[in-house]
Amino acid sequence: MHVVGRKSKILRYSLDNLASGCHRCHRYFTENPLQFIDHLTMVWGVGHMELLREKARGTLKTTKALRAEISKHYRHEFRAMEADPDYVPVSWN
Repeated sequence: MHVVGRKSKILRYSLDNLASGCHRCHRYFTENPLQFIDHLTMVWGVGHMELLREKARGTLKTTKALRAEISKHYRHEFRAMEADPDYVPVSWN
């Protein structure tokens, strides 16, 4: 689930902006965004949420080349996670 919607391109590709959830949780939190923020603040902490707010104020213009670079980065991260279960992925931004 994206915390800040995918429309915010600066956060669209950031691992800091993702939360895992089942279909039921996704639907519930989509319909109750304030509870989603409260839940994430409890789980991640105030600092992480402030980081997201700060990042969300930025802008990012994407190009085909930049999207290819981002895709390449995450393919590499995925392969590293497959090879080493303890590997912690690095966000593109």
